[in-house]
Amino acid sequence: MPDGPPLTDPVERALAAIMNGTAEPPARTKRSAVRLAVAQAMRDGVLKDGDLLPPEKRLAEIFGVSVGTVQAALQQLQQRGEIVRRSGYGSRVVLGDSFSSAVWHFRIIDRASGRRLAVVAERIDIDEIARADLDSGGAAADPLAPVWSAFLGEDDSYICIRRLLTQSNGADVAARMVLRTQTAPGLLKIAPEELHAVNIRSFLQDEFGVATARASTEIRGAGAEENGGGNTPAAPVLELRARAVTHGDKPVYFQTVRIPSDTCAFAF
Repeated sequence: MPDGPPLTDPVERALAAIMNGTAEPPARTKRSAVRLAVAQAMRDGVLKDGDLLPPEKRLAEIFGVSVGTVQAALQQLQQRGEIVRRSGYGSRVVLGDSFSSAVWHFRIIDRASGRRLAVVAERIDIDEIARADLDSGGAAADPLAPVWSAFLGEDDSYICIRRLLTQSNGADVAARMVLRTQTAPGLLKIAPEELHAVNIRSFLQDEFGVATARASTEIRGAGAEENGGGNTPAAPVLELRARAVTHGDKPVYFQTVRIPSDTCAFAF
C-alpha cells in the first residue's frame, strides 16, 4: 500500500494497480516503472486527453517512490509530447495535437483526421553492428548501411535501435536509429524496456550528454524490398530519413521512420 491518505479516488487506485504490474522486471528502473504506469493509464483511458494528473507529491505516495523519481518520469513523458507540465498548474494529458518543435522535428498524424497519433504499443530491440561485418558484406540485408555508415563515419562498431510502434489508428510504424558505439556505449548496457515511452533524442542528451543541435530531414517513397532489417509496414510506405548533428556539426545519429502512406502522414 502507498503512503499517505487511502486510495479512494478511482484514478489513484488504477495508477497503483498498473504500477504493480510495470515494476516487475528487475532491469526496469523506478523512473521507467512510473513513466510506463502513467503511459499505460493514458492508453487504457484511465487518464484522458485534458485530464490533470494527481500532484507530484501524491503520485510519489501512490507509486511508492521519491518525488524526484516522479518528476524525472513526467519529464520524459513531456518530451514524448504526451503531457504538459506547468509550474503551479500541475501536469495535464495532451493526447490530441500537442507538438513541441523544441523536442520533436516531426510527428506522425492520421491521414483521415489530421490528428496526431499516439503510440499504443512498442517493441524495441538494441543491437550492435561490427564494422567488420559491414566491410565483409555481413550487413548486406541492410541496403542503407552504406548511407548511414558514410554519414556517421568509421567506427569499430555501431548501435542500432529498432522500434515497431503501433499507432492509435492501428497502423504499424517501423523506426530505426543508428549511431556510432563510441557516441553512447552505455546504450548497450540498458534494457530495451528503458526506451519504452521515451523520446530517444532527449534520452541521449539526458543520460549520455549527447546533445543534438539540428536534424536534416528528407521524405521519400520506399518499397518493402528496401527494408533495413525487419518490421516494416506493408507497401505503399513513406520513409523519413533524418541526419542529426551536434552544434559542432559532428554526426550523432541516422534515423529512418517508415509509415504506411494510406493511413498515416508526416507533419513538421
